[in-house]
Amino acid sequence: MMGLRENIAPALKSLGFNYKYDVSLPIRDMYSLVEKVKVRILQSFPDTKIAAYGHVGDGDLHLNPVTPAYNPAVLELIEPFVYEEVSRLKGSISAEHGLGLKKANYLKYSKDTDLIETMRTLKDLFDPNGIMNKAVVSTQSTGISVCFRE
Repeated sequence: MMGLRENIAPALKSLGFNYKYDVSLPIRDMYSLVEKVKVRILQSFPDTKIAAYGHVGDGDLHLNPVTPAYNPAVLELIEPFVYEEVSRLKGSISAEHGLGLKKANYLKYSKDTDLIETMRTLKDLFDPNGIMNKAVVSTQSTGISVCFRE
């Protein structure tokens, strides 16, 4: 079973450019999110494939629209739409793979500013010299600072 799961990413890559989203949300809402993204993209880009898989037991969904090549217009249809929908459904924009650089500006869709400030405080407490993962997460462009040193 795990062999099948581990081969999904290479299979999707062979189809073209993969827009990867690793979100968590209530299990009952997984299918509706996939369908909304599918309808939104296929109206303008009918050659897009939508793959979705994950860990149903813990609400982790890997949502992967795939186009023949990267297309910024497709990305504009996906972001921030996916994050807005996940927020509306009381989910998290980042599940098992962490926030990372690409999602830093979207943290506000999953965490309120008080929690982000708590994260900053804890980071400063455990890393007062700012030597761990410098600038890995930085959202200065949104006015929310998550990584707390550069």
